[in-house]
Amino acid sequence: MNAPGSDESLPGPGPVDPAGAARVLRAARDVLVVGHVRPDADAAGSAIALATALRRAGVPVTVSFGGPEPVPVSLGALDPDGLVVPSSEAPAAPELLVSCDVSSAQRLGDLADRLDTAGSSLAIDHHASFTGFATRHLVDPAAPATVLLIRAVLTELGAELDPVLSRALFAGLYTDTGGFRWGGSDALRLGAELVDAGAEPRGLMRELTGTRPFGWLAAQAAVLAGARLEPSAAGGAGLVWAAVDVATATRFRDQTATVVGQLLATAGDGVAALLTETDQHMWSVSLRGNGSPDLSRVATALGGGGHAAAAGFERDGTREELLALLRAELDSASG
Repeated sequence: MNAPGSDESLPGPGPVDPAGAARVLRAARDVLVVGHVRPDADAAGSAIALATALRRAGVPVTVSFGGPEPVPVSLGALDPDGLVVPSSEAPAAPELLVSCDVSSAQRLGDLADRLDTAGSSLAIDHHASFTGFATRHLVDPAAPATVLLIRAVLTELGAELDPVLSRALFAGLYTDTGGFRWGGSDALRLGAELVDAGAEPRGLMRELTGTRPFGWLAAQAAVLAGARLEPSAAGGAGLVWAAVDVATATRFRDQTATVVGQLLATAGDGVAALLTETDQHMWSVSLRGNGSPDLSRVATALGGGGHAAAAGFERDGTREELLALLRAELDSASG
């Protein structure tokens, strides 16, 4: 990798390929790498892997995620070098802002202002709902996870895989492909490459999933007991939903996200929705389905984004107001 600040010719604004993204990164002398609010393993793994490679090459780099919620404790296993800082400590005016797994500026949370204060920005993402908010963007909706694009960039940078990089990339790959249930041969080939380089899936996934406090059993039971099935929703495909109140969400922050998978298992060909109250009358909604209706379309209409079979949005209002909006958008997308 060339020295930071090299005068290698840079691609113009707009779409770039992995080689173009690498040229932008080589030229940077100060980088802030960010992921979306409430990061999952794809956002965190992508950001940490890229930042790790840049730091090793001598580039001053920081990683952060929009607040105010802290990064899930479980994702700390991906950051042995302590690259992640709270959003309040993120550089105010980096030369280059790099967003990983972020489909829209809104998903940057309280770091969205860095788009205005940074010298330039580079987005690396795989969402079909990507809005083109960055100066340059490497986006491939066909990629099953953003970490596949990060791996391509690391190859262009000449970064060699080791256990630290491989663990970060594998975490994102495994989770965003549903444990390799989808993603195709590209995902499987990358998974094998990462395991060969030291990812150690068994130990890694245990660290990421962690152990759950005993009290979560009763809290989870209460959430699931409140689940509802609406057979006529989503154009007759059906909607299964449940809500997590703010007290439960605060106490069991790292556990609540798992509930949407349990809801999906009962939704058949329909849609599962988990409404999590993050503050009074403020909600984070996770949607899961089989791709029909297109949940990316539904979430984008409600201020979020994602994929056809997995998407989400954040919105204020009462639970009933959000459900009414969700039902209307599901019906519209099913028409």
